[in-house]
Amino acid sequence: MRLVLLGALLTLSAGASAERLIVDNGRLFIQATIGGVNTEALLDSGAEATLIDPRLAALAKLPEGQPISLKGSGGEAPARIVPDVKVEALGVTFTPEALVVLDMTDLSTRLIKRPTQAIVGRELFDAARLRIDINGGTIDHADPAAAPPGQRLALTAHAGIESVPVMVNGTSAQAEFDIGNGSGVLVSRAMAKKLGLKVTGQQSGGGVGGETRRDTVMLDRLQVAGAIFRDVRAAIDDLPNANDLNIGTSILRNFLITTDFKQRAVWLEPVGSVSQPKTGAERG
Repeated sequence: MRLVLLGALLTLSAGASAERLIVDNGRLFIQATIGGVNTEALLDSGAEATLIDPRLAALAKLPEGQPISLKGSGGEAPARIVPDVKVEALGVTFTPEALVVLDMTDLSTRLIKRPTQAIVGRELFDAARLRIDINGGTIDHADPAAAPPGQRLALTAHAGIESVPVMVNGTSAQAEFDIGNGSGVLVSRAMAKKLGLKVTGQQSGGGVGGETRRDTVMLDRLQVAGAIFRDVRAAIDDLPNANDLNIGTSILRNFLITTDFKQRAVWLEPVGSVSQPKTGAERG
């Protein structure tokens, strides 16, 4: 889920723990403790900051904080930032300089489709090497000294979100590595024009800031870490700072994922129907 908070500085410290991963409607959820209050949280590598709903902030007895305007894929929304709130998840403890308090009622009902009062963002990915098995419903710390399985993909930062190299219709591109995106593949308007893609329809979209209508196109061939996906429906992202593509859980669930943001890499090992990366496994 694209979410940008400008000027956030983080202080992190890591521990170690394993936890069950809850998968619901393409979204990933973990248990977290925020300001001393236990809660379920959406896991989102595309969010630059941890967010909580005002109801959770009230339970944690947090101060009012400083008003800000938060940029999201659906526009802007009023929010406030509260400093020095301890967050714990997967045995990792961090205290972001700017925890964001945002009314998440619309996000929960319209987009996430699960009662949600917290989103744990990339601070967790910055703090630890993680092993994520979406289909298996597990998330754990990966041994930093061991070679992860799968193909190594270098991370490249773009507008605050990490991206990985992919091939789309035979053209090299960068795709945002967005575990918070449970709605499907996104392609920028510029990339759609470059590939000569024809609009096939529309679908609703948008995250923070409200709902939007997006044109849809078909990608003949999307190659990620050696695995090939054919006839992929994608929605056009009209944000001016959108990367070439955004791949969320609809694609990433086909891999065993190891993330190491500190080492600027992720490893993707195809599983199930995409288990032949050398020759290119295909999904219809």
